[in-house]
Amino acid sequence: MRCTHDGRVSILLASHSYRPTRAERRTAPVRGDERGSAAILVVGILVGAAFLIALLGAVGGTYVAHAELQQAADIVAASAERGGDGPGGEAQRLARSNGARRVRLTTAVDGRIHVVVQRAAPRLFGVPAGTMLEAEAWAEPAVVGVGDVGPNPPGQYAGPLQVVQGGARACPRVADAFNVMAAAASHDGVGLAATSGFRTFAEQAVLYAQLGPRLAAAPGTSRHHDATEFDIAVGPAGSPIHRWLVAHGPGHGFIQRYSWEPWHWGFVAGC
Repeated sequence: MRCTHDGRVSILLASHSYRPTRAERRTAPVRGDERGSAAILVVGILVGAAFLIALLGAVGGTYVAHAELQQAADIVAASAERGGDGPGGEAQRLARSNGARRVRLTTAVDGRIHVVVQRAAPRLFGVPAGTMLEAEAWAEPAVVGVGDVGPNPPGQYAGPLQVVQGGARACPRVADAFNVMAAAASHDGVGLAATSGFRTFAEQAVLYAQLGPRLAAAPGTSRHHDATEFDIAVGPAGSPIHRWLVAHGPGHGFIQRYSWEPWHWGFVAGC
C-alpha cells in the first residue's frame, strides 16, 4: 500500500502469482478435464495392447501356416520320387490334403524334381492379406548304392538286439557296423544318429496307420523287421550328413535302400 500525490491510498498488487502450498496441492480436487485426459490415456493403452496381441496372433498364424505348407511340399517331393503322376494327379491330391492350393513340379537340368506349393496367407484381423505363402522342396534322383538288395529272410527277426547312437535297435552285427561307421563320420565332423531301427509287426502296423501306404510299408513287408535297417537323421536329401553317407556308407556295408527315402539305410550283408 502507498499514498499518492492526491492523498488517495492505492494497493500494489504483487507482480508474482499466488502459489499454493504442497499440502494445498495434495488436497485440491481433480478437475474434470484432468480426469478426462487420464481416461483417454487408459483407453489408448488398452487399445494398443489389444492391437499388439492381435498382431502377434496373426504373425504366429502365418508361421504355423508356412510350416504346414512346407510339410506339404516335402510330402509331394516324396511322392514324386516314388513315381507320382504329376501335379494333375496324386501330387495335387497330396498337396491339397496338406493345406496347399497350388502345386508345380519342374525337372531341373541335373534331373532333380523341383516342387513348389502355394496357399493364401491367413487373414489379418479378418481381412485377406492379399499375398500367397510359398514353400519348396527337391526330389532327388537315385544315387549310387541304392537298392533293395541283400538278405531279407521271411518273418520277423527274433535274435538279440543292441541299441546304437540315436536310440535305434539292430542285431549285434549290424549295430557294430553302424558304430564303426558313426565313429568314422564323427572323425570327419559329421554326427550320425539312428532314430529308428528294428520294428516288430505291431510297431510297423502303428506307423502304417499313421502314415499310410504312400510313406510306410505294410506290416510284414518292411525291411525294418530284419533288424538290418536304420532311419538316420540326415535332414533333406543332399544335406551334409546325406552326402557323407552316400560317399562313405557303402564302404561300411550300408546302402540307401530306396531313392525316395534319404534317411533309410540298410546293412547289405544282413545279420
